[in-house]
Amino acid sequence: MRGLAAAIRNGSIKLSPDQDRPIPRPILIGAGALALTALVAIAGGRTTGVGVADTPQVETVVHRDLRLDERADGSVAVVDGESRAPLIEVGPGEGAFAVEALRNLSRDRVRKGVSADGAFVLALKSDGRLVVEDPETSQQVELRAFGEKQAMAFARLLPAPDAATRGGVR
Repeated sequence: MRGLAAAIRNGSIKLSPDQDRPIPRPILIGAGALALTALVAIAGGRTTGVGVADTPQVETVVHRDLRLDERADGSVAVVDGESRAPLIEVGPGEGAFAVEALRNLSRDRVRKGVSADGAFVLALKSDGRLVVEDPETSQQVELRAFGEKQAMAFARLLPAPDAATRGGVR
């Protein structure tokens, strides 16, 4: 390793081309062909839909609107979007998966320049997926991806399914 560093310092190995030794033409052609192939693949995927992942639109079995309530003392609560009843309360400096997941969605709203005031929707889909949806950004987070324990943290927040909440009626 010292030999390589010394060779670079004394100029016997150059990291950039000079007029005497330009980058070989086959390497430039190969790099250009690679870049062109990548652009064609991206354009083809976007126009045909091949290779694009899409979340299926399925019926909502039960849902609950959730909001974050950040308090002046540093504590935070996840509250029901309609009644404002606290569902989870976390003290200053503590963490909870549900709180952090909703904070991440809130930061995404700020990044995208949309209102941070709207509620998030916790929904159980008819295919069994438990998701948090952000109606403001159309983002959907599947909670099973974070593990069973984290999904259960949100599942406890869902109301019992009944006639008023079946079928995605909000």
